[in-house]
Amino acid sequence: MANADLIVPRFFVHTVPDPKASKEAGRPIFKDIEAVEIRMAANKQTVSVFPAHEFWQWGEIDGVRQKITYAMRFADQYKRFKANEAQAMTGTPLEELTFLTQAKRSELKALSIYTAEALATLDGQPLKQLGMGGRELKSQAEAYLNRATDSAAVMRMANQIEQLKQTIADLQPTQSGPVVSSPFNDMDEEAIKEWIKDATGSRPRGNPSKETLVRMAESVNDDLKAKKAEAA
Repeated sequence: MANADLIVPRFFVHTVPDPKASKEAGRPIFKDIEAVEIRMAANKQTVSVFPAHEFWQWGEIDGVRQKITYAMRFADQYKRFKANEAQAMTGTPLEELTFLTQAKRSELKALSIYTAEALATLDGQPLKQLGMGGRELKSQAEAYLNRATDSAAVMRMANQIEQLKQTIADLQPTQSGPVVSSPFNDMDEEAIKEWIKDATGSRPRGNPSKETLVRMAESVNDDLKAKKAEAA
């Protein structure tokens, strides 16, 4: 099966003739059915239309083998269709890729490429559809996704370190002594959150206290220093 990041499904209401009802009524009778149009990113030749509730393949749900329909296969898009919402692709929107101009985003969407994942996955003939500079765009999308993955890993590590520090602090008795001043103490909560976002690519979740934010920032800063020392 083709890479899921390249599949572009769109559910819609399709009007088709009803032969049985037409024969009984003695006049043309039509009915509306839910259908799905499936395109492949950067491939204008591959367009298929299927009834939304037609069999796609066998699968397991809660350990029970059963028939999977197209509506079940693309459940998120189908739910948006039923709610009259835009059927956005799953992934990182092209609007997040700052290296793309608005004109280039429009060109990519015209080729049914809506996400960073789809752009990074292109290869072969679909990639050639992008013309000159297409491979560079693919490489930039790959680099963006790799950076995002690395930043998420750093953020998870910082959160784990923070949780560990808090656990140790809760287990230890309060001790008096000199307090080491942190450069983050003079920053307000919003400024610390922005610093963490710039350093890791992700803002802290929830509404942590300033003390917690300071410790998180220190953990991230220590991690960045360690990586810089390793690279030296």
